Amino acid sequence: MDVRKHKVRNVLLIAGGILLAAAIAVYISVAFYYQKHFLPNTWINDIDCSGMEASEAVALLEGEITDYSLEIRGRSNTGEKEILGSVQASDVGLVRLGALRDVEQLLDRQNSWLWAKSYLIKDRVSYSMVQSVSFDQDKLKDALSGIAAFQDKNMVEPQDAYITGYREETKGYEIVPEVIGTRLDMKAVTTVIESAIYSNSSEVDLEEQDCYQQVKVAAEDEQLKEELATLNQWIGTEITYDWNGNKVVVDAVQLKDWITLDNNGPSLDEEAVAAFVKENAEKYDTYGKNRKFRTTAGTELTLPSGAFGWKTDCEGETEALIRQIRDGKKEEKEPLYLSKAPRKGTNDIGSSYVEADLTNQHLYLYKNGNIVLETDFVSGDMDGTSDCVTPQGVFGITYKTTNAILRGRDYETPVVYWMPFHGNYGMHDATWRTEFGGDIYLTNGSHGCINLPLEMAAGIYEQVYTGFPVVCYY
Repeated sequence: MDVRKHKVRNVLLIAGGILLAAAIAVYISVAFYYQKHFLPNTWINDIDCSGMEASEAVALLEGEITDYSLEIRGRSNTGEKEILGSVQASDVGLVRLGALRDVEQLLDRQNSWLWAKSYLIKDRVSYSMVQSVSFDQDKLKDALSGIAAFQDKNMVEPQDAYITGYREETKGYEIVPEVIGTRLDMKAVTTVIESAIYSNSSEVDLEEQDCYQQVKVAAEDEQLKEELATLNQWIGTEITYDWNGNKVVVDAVQLKDWITLDNNGPSLDEEAVAAFVKENAEKYDTYGKNRKFRTTAGTELTLPSGAFGWKTDCEGETEALIRQIRDGKKEEKEPLYLSKAPRKGTNDIGSSYVEADLTNQHLYLYKNGNIVLETDFVSGDMDGTSDCVTPQGVFGITYKTTNAILRGRDYETPVVYWMPFHGNYGMHDATWRTEFGGDIYLTNGSHGCINLPLEMAAGIYEQVYTGFPVVCYY
């Protein structure tokens, strides 16, 4: 073996060992260095703390607290987002608590033996450290009170959407949209801002944090829209009555006083509807009212009325009108009647009627203004009890029938034709009589009915019908 080569190899081995030992020593010493310093590419709260001792990093973080600012966003009076104000660290006496302890804990968590990897890999190692802070709450209160949007005089109260009263210009009702307002719940505001400061937030949105007082009813509220539709349906009703020949209109002019809106929704004053029907019935009904009548002899009389004339079914018509209003009907109609006359108006007897002249004991049957039959008769006994006296007035045939038996306190009489017109008073044949007319009725009259010759009773029976006018007078 060559002695020289052997010596060279030994020298190289020794030199390599020394270099390795030196490298290890350097690596160890650097690792020990990074036990007290942050590794390369170390960031805390977006601050580069590479190679820094804990105290140096704390100084930077403390500077961050000094520069802290919280931007407060909220709602403008127009409803847009805007910056309402801000809170600075100096405004509230903001200080960090336990920063050195927190940073040292981060430093202890890093593996200093991997320092070489930190040089080779350029990616950040980022830490987000929640800063434990303290501030003066009284100063915060003063700072907030200086922001215009937080002052009571500058806050706009929220207003619910609502339905207007009836509007003449639109012939209906409308929804007035809500006003969202800018009224803040300052207790909630303070809590939200305190939380933002504690969490080191740079901004806070009071609207997103539900700090504003909210409206309870918006214009798009389904119930509100349903109520509006109901109101406009009701107010759109147009009923044109032919009330015994008189035009009576029910439309918005009348309805606006009957329709109201309260907490329970749209309401129709049904009592007012009933009063309206009753008022028009009293005005235009003729049932039971005195009538002027011109006799065949040309005398004008004023006569009482029995069961004859136009009589409104007030209860039925009230119910019908209420239904029509709720349905928003548009139509022309007559009211419901319990009784009708042959002709509309105050002179509703018409040109077809029975005229019984009780003084002269003579009867005329008119059809379309012409006398088609006339006859003598015998009416109620004037010398007997008062209930035998045939009443005078304007009546209507109640019904007609044949082969009836008329019964009273002391009689039971069969007749062929029976035509009652006022209770038990009526017209019928009287085959037991041989004479009619004259003054027979004064002492030998009927029990109150109009006694007729058989053939005349038959002729009248063929011409009259239920409701056919019968006019009796002395």
